[in-house]
Amino acid sequence: NVVIFGETGSGKSSFINTVAQKQQLAKTSNDAHGCTSTPECYTVEVSGKKYVLIDTPGLNEGSAGAVPDAEAKELLKNLLCELMSSRSDGIGLLVYCVCSATHPCTFVKAYNKVYSEICHKRVPIILVVEGLRNEREMESWWITNRGQCNSRGMHFANSPC
Repeated sequence: NVVIFGETGSGKSSFINTVAQKQQLAKTSNDAHGCTSTPECYTVEVSGKKYVLIDTPGLNEGSAGAVPDAEAKELLKNLLCELMSSRSDGIGLLVYCVCSATHPCTFVKAYNKVYSEICHKRVPIILVVEGLRNEREMESWWITNRGQCNSRGMHFANSPC
């Protein structure tokens, strides 16, 4: 199980479509409102291995969105707790999606809640930064922000992609 989480519009569903190499496996939206209202599971095969990618409602959408922020956080917490229980296959990876314009100080709260408090740092976590397609050097975001992430206690299993 791979759980993909992040703010509304951070590219969670697009990440799933990229991994699955299918244009519309997960529904995407180009506007400020999310299109994932409940956790959605997608079974994909990558290099001969099957994975369950779990798309989650976007965080921080606000009360006018498809899923108000408090409800999205509760849905994510319940999903993670269920997957972390002994009745489940567990979580193999957390994927935290953020927009390239987002400063690390704004996403540390969700990182701490999900990775530290709910998953107790027992699951590897990676950071996926959306919006770098037009950058000449995609690694420049990480070079610029790595110190900010580390100083706030955010450590990822690998460099962002």
